[in-house]
Amino acid sequence: MTFRHFIIGAVVCLATPVKSQDGARLFEPCAACHSVTAPDGTVLVQGGRAGPDLYGVVGRTVAGKPGFNYSSSMQEARGRGLVWSEPNFTAYMRNPNLFLQEWLGDPSARARMAFRIESGAPAIYRYLQSLER
Repeated sequence: MTFRHFIIGAVVCLATPVKSQDGARLFEPCAACHSVTAPDGTVLVQGGRAGPDLYGVVGRTVAGKPGFNYSSSMQEARGRGLVWSEPNFTAYMRNPNLFLQEWLGDPSARARMAFRIESGAPAIYRYLQSLER
């Protein structure tokens, strides 16, 4: 492969829209903190425990995984009825703190998640949805 072919390939990859099948690949960095485990205990995605298990997150109320210690801002959002819809999930993934600040109308609101993803969150959302049984 020549350098020219490499550059053309890179440009094509960058210009190609993210497809839903890319969700599994895009989720890989998320697994550093999040696992996906079905209610029967089947581990669908092995991951860390710094973040809550994401099984059933699609359509669930924010901060709705029992037993996880969510930030006070996330708990407040749950109390106000914030739900993980695709638009909310996508906006949160772009900038968790800013999303909570705007949604709660509180400039001091904070999320514990520091990870951000500029594009691809809809594919991750659909991937998580596909894991539900």
